[in-house]
Amino acid sequence: MKVRWAAYAAYANFLTALAQLLSSGGDPKANGAAGLVNNAAGVLWAASFVPLAYLFYRASREHANIVSAAAFGFGLVAFGAAAFLELATATGQLTFDQETIAYYPVLGGIGVWLLMAGGVAIMETDLPRAPLIFGAVIGALWFFANVLFGAGGLPSPTTAGPTNDLTDSGILLLETAFLLQPFWGLWLGRALLAPPATAKPAGR
Repeated sequence: MKVRWAAYAAYANFLTALAQLLSSGGDPKANGAAGLVNNAAGVLWAASFVPLAYLFYRASREHANIVSAAAFGFGLVAFGAAAFLELATATGQLTFDQETIAYYPVLGGIGVWLLMAGGVAIMETDLPRAPLIFGAVIGALWFFANVLFGAGGLPSPTTAGPTNDLTDSGILLLETAFLLQPFWGLWLGRALLAPPATAKPAGR
């Protein structure tokens, strides 16, 4: 795959993540078009990760074949699960509350992929490091949010107000990552399309 196409996928990731934020909380049954827009954006958002995952895998496999393949496979499962939840909600197979609860571990899985694939790419490739590090931070936030949910309990989408410190901290990490994630796609897309830096000749 050419890097250019992966950059376009990163831009698509940015746009669809932004569309999800703008239509967040959109239940197809309760909010009609806004809910369907949210679900459609979620499917496209999940799909936009696939070319990026393949780029990371191709760039890393020469020096870390097993780890990069494991990260790629893990990512595909997480992206597929995210798309499935969006489609199931849009078609009425899941309620909005059921989707919300099921999405927490899926985001944790995408977070693990960002950590694994980004970490291997940082160590073994010449891909732009700054957006990879930023993506790994986002992945860590999603992962540790799920660790806190495991310790404190999942937040209920139907109950307003605080639950306990662990769950509240997990919600904070999750929402922070949601707000940061669109900028990862934008930054990565720009970095992948940037011309390679040329070394300046040494002075005499």
